[in-house]
Amino acid sequence: MKLAGLLGFITVMWIMILAVSAFLIIFVAPLDIIFLRNGIDRLLISIVQSSISIVVLIIFILGLSRMKSIYIQKKLRL
Repeated sequence: MKLAGLLGFITVMWIMILAVSAFLIIFVAPLDIIFLRNGIDRLLISIVQSSISIVVLIIFILGLSRMKSIYIQKKLRL
């Protein structure tokens, strides 16, 4: 049962990866189509998409780091 915590950590990590990937594919990628209809420049669309992606990835990395810290603290208390 000692591996249950590690398996839970890995499962939550993969769920977070899939959630971030789904968000980027479902919401950020279609911005290209929406903005092109309004006549906005492709460079501006790419800047907006990359900015959103970078912010989401930074939040994701901070979340993983926090989750790792909590996991390590729980394991060191044993």
